Formats: sequence, structure tokens, C-alpha cells
Amino acid sequence: MLQQFINREAELAFLNERLLEYKPQLLIFYGRRRVGKTHLLAKFMDSKPQTPSIYFLAGKKRWNNNIKELQSRMAEMVDEPLFSTAEFTDYIELFREFSKRFKEQIIIVIDEFPYLHDSKRDIESMFQKIYDEIISESEITLILCGSSVSMMESLLGYKSPLYSRRTGQWLVEPLRFKDVCKFVPKYDIQNCIETYAVLGGIPFYLSMFNDNNSVLKNIDNMLLSKGSVLQREPEFLLMEEIREPRNYFLILKAIAFGNTRSSEIINTTGLDKSVVSRYIDVLHNLRIVKKSTPITIKKENVRDIRYYLNDNLFNFWFKFIYPNESQIEYGNTDALIQTIKSQLDVHTSFVFEDVSQEFLYEIIDDLPFRFERIGKWWHKDNEIDLLAFNEESRDIMFIECKWKNRKIGVDVIEKLMNKTKHVEWKNNNRHEHFCIISKNGLTKNAEQFAKENGVLSFDIRNMKKVFNVGDSKV
Repeated sequence: MLQQFINREAELAFLNERLLEYKPQLLIFYGRRRVGKTHLLAKFMDSKPQTPSIYFLAGKKRWNNNIKELQSRMAEMVDEPLFSTAEFTDYIELFREFSKRFKEQIIIVIDEFPYLHDSKRDIESMFQKIYDEIISESEITLILCGSSVSMMESLLGYKSPLYSRRTGQWLVEPLRFKDVCKFVPKYDIQNCIETYAVLGGIPFYLSMFNDNNSVLKNIDNMLLSKGSVLQREPEFLLMEEIREPRNYFLILKAIAFGNTRSSEIINTTGLDKSVVSRYIDVLHNLRIVKKSTPITIKKENVRDIRYYLNDNLFNFWFKFIYPNESQIEYGNTDALIQTIKSQLDVHTSFVFEDVSQEFLYEIIDDLPFRFERIGKWWHKDNEIDLLAFNEESRDIMFIECKWKNRKIGVDVIEKLMNKTKHVEWKNNNRHEHFCIISKNGLTKNAEQFAKENGVLSFDIRNMKKVFNVGDSKV
């Protein structure tokens, strides 16, 4: 299935604005693998047919081979046979000779720029010189793109030779939930949320799902069928970034199964504390694991850190696919699909908090106050799904997110209200608000209780309208 192009208006606007300045540009464009960077850059170049463009995908090749390939792309723009046959020893020489022969405005994209790194040569200093001596005197828009987020962000650091040369940078993020729904227009809001819980906001993954089939059927076809595109996707992506994956896989599996504290991960994996700490730091730098602290804590408190997988497909894969690889290998997936069916609501319930957070941003103007920050909160054994607050107005909202098939009763609201005494935030002078976001709404008694106590209540019918999702056609 061809990958759809959905959203990315902000990214395209950023690129268009830089191009319309008609001056030299050095742009750093980066984001995790499969997020759609190449597709986005191709769309940008295609939308500018009046501006010549060169796209070069760097590879894990010999130094001279990468130079030759970029030279070949440049030769297509230069009407001079000798240019294509010349021998260039480095990129400075290549860019210098190209700029002598091509004087017009041009877009040059070097994709997977980190692959140009060479142990014997300082590629960043080389491109610093290219910018200072060549690009700065031209109308070249040079875009350096990469999937290794940590390596690309090093280009933005103060110590990088390119630090003061770049004219802009953009981290391409996964799509939001509202855009995910556009990939599966035949699904209703519940199916869209379940799809997001399985795949997250990565366009490549979403393009694999066929909305003529149920969510479970898509899981069966795309994740449980041997040889399917997504069956080993997280494994392949990890192997691109790490060596000796066994310990990493143990840690990721532990987190996927709900062991979010360091002590829980250590106990579950049997690894030493120092090993777990070191490996989690690597996974965090790769944006595979995210660190979370209670939203009311301003400075990171090590004792309060929790760890979560930063990608919904990784979370689903390490929970259901990785532990059952032998069954999938031999085609014995009937029992596994039934297990997934029975646990899909529980799995989706955690992602529902993220969808609820996005929903609240969408309706922020209709809430009692405009919150500045929102996120999870916990203290010892007390947890609240979401807290939203505004420091200046001293308003705080306590939010419970429930992905349950049954309606929510008064007990859930009362339990949420009782937790407020544990939240240390402007205790003597704050305005408290309460909100329930649920799958199927409140019971009659709970509706009356909520009305009497000023408790806001939303369910997926409200989300359907806000996210503009239709009824199921499956």
C-alpha cells in the first residue's frame, strides 16, 4: 500500500519559508526512522518544480563511493561531461566545482547524513568549510537529514563546527492522533483509538492497515503473519542502532509489561543496577524509552522517574509479539490472536490517556481555564492519570481517564476527589476542577453527582466530534 501524505503543513511551511528567503541555507532535518522524513522532503521538492533539486541518500559505503554517487546526482544538473568523470577526494572539492558550474537557486538534500561520517575524516568540519567558502556565496539550500536523533542533535550543539552555520532545524515528530484517524477513514472512533494503541503515529505503519478489515484482522495480517512487513519491524530498527541486543530486549519487554520503575526493571530482568541504568540511558538517547516524572515536579527527581516506551508499536510488539515469536514462526497464532483480543482493551487503556490529553488541548478554549502544563502525576501509591494546571491563575484540574465498556459510577469520581489531598501544589490557594474522560460515559447517578459537583465529563462521542471521525463502515 502506498504511504499517504497527511498533515505536515508546519514542516512544509518551514521549508517553504526558508527557500523563499533566496539566500544560502543550511538546514538540519531529523527524526526517528519511519517517521516520514524522506517522504516529506520528496513532497517539498516536488512542490517546487521551478527550483532544481538534488536528492542523495548516503549509505554505509566506502568514502569514495558516497562521493561518486553525490557527484552523479550533481552531474545531472551540469552540462559538462568532464564533471561526471572527474575524481574528487572530498566533499569540499565536489561542492566547489559544482558551484562554479551551477549558479541558480537549488535544493540539495543529503539524507542519512550520519552515514557520511568516517573515522579518518572530520565530516562536520568539512561541511563547515563547505558552508563558509561555498554555500554562503550561493543560493544553495542544503538540507542535512538523518534518522539517528542523537547524532543529528549533536550537530546542533555548541561544540559542533556547524553550530553557528545552520540557518534552521526541525525535529520531525510522529503524527498526532487526529491525523492517525485520516489513515483509516472507515473506522469509528473506538477503532481509531485501538489502531493508535497498536501503531502509534508513524505514517509507514499506518499505511499498512487496511480499514476494510477489523483492527484484529489487521493485527493478524500485519504483525502475526510470518514474513509480514511489521512482524519484526522493532527488532530490525533496534539492530540498526545497537549491538548485543539481548539485554536491551529484556529491558524493553519488562517496561512493556508495566515495570516502569528502575527497581521493577532490575527485579524483572535480573540485571545489575548499573547495567540497567547504562542501557536505559542508551535507549533514552535513541528516543525509544522516555523518562517521566510527576507533572508537578519542576526539577527531575531521580527517585520519582518512571520509564515508558516512546513508541506504541514497540510497546505492542514487546508485549505480544516478542514473547510469542516461536508460535508465529510455526504459524500457531490462533491462541495468540484470542489473547490479544481479550487484552486489547487493557492495552488501549494506557494509550487512551495520551488521546485524552490531545483531546483536552483541542477543547482548551471551552474548559474553565487554559492550562499551561498537563501530564501524569503520582506519589507513592497514589496516581492520577492527568493533572492540568495554570501557575498564574492557580487553577488545577484532576483528570481520570477510563477505557471501560461499562459506564463510570459515582465511586470513580469520589475516589478521584479524595486523591487531591496528596497533590502538593499551591495547597493553600488553588482552584480545583475535576474531569472524567471515559469510553462510555457515566451512569445516571454519576451524571447527577457530576452535575451537582461541577465535574466535567467527556466520552468518545465527544471525541468523535472533535476529531471529526465518522461511523464505522467495516
